Amino acid sequence: MIQIKKKAFTLVEILMAAGVTAIFLTMAITLFVRFSRNFSVSEGSSGLMQDCAIFVSRLRNDLNNAVKTKDGFISVDENQVMFNIYDSGDGNIKPVIYSATKQSNGYYSMGRRIGNGSNHILVNSKVASFSWKLNEEVIPTEATPFKRCGFELNLKMGTSDSKSKPYNFKVVIYPTRLNKMQ
Repeated sequence: MIQIKKKAFTLVEILMAAGVTAIFLTMAITLFVRFSRNFSVSEGSSGLMQDCAIFVSRLRNDLNNAVKTKDGFISVDENQVMFNIYDSGDGNIKPVIYSATKQSNGYYSMGRRIGNGSNHILVNSKVASFSWKLNEEVIPTEATPFKRCGFELNLKMGTSDSKSKPYNFKVVIYPTRLNKMQ
């Protein structure tokens, strides 16, 4: 009689293969979940930075077009900044108001209104805290001291969801026209 030797996997070999496969799948799923979470956080932070950049760009542009009037230059209080700009479109001086409004979720929305127009929201419920103030400094020169105005803005950007990492933004804007007039 000829004996045929059957080739098969033993139970131990099957269990070992299943264990290695389970470890590999666990690592792959863990890496995917972490990547997905980090991508979501960076995408949310990118959105915050973009909103902040648009707001600061608009504010910088308006401050560079700011003009002094008989009432002064800029009025700053806790929740709004008011000043006048020269509008080259119609050649008139118009008031601009930047305002911060606290929302029900505890975050602020930042808006801009020009003239008698409606308030246009530039950043919607993404400012955790903020401060703004006008700084004046005197720079000594040989002839006469130079007085320079700067508008200091501090923003803490964030959202109530965990999809974005909060960050702080600080800038000082020196309005071109005002500093040339000093």
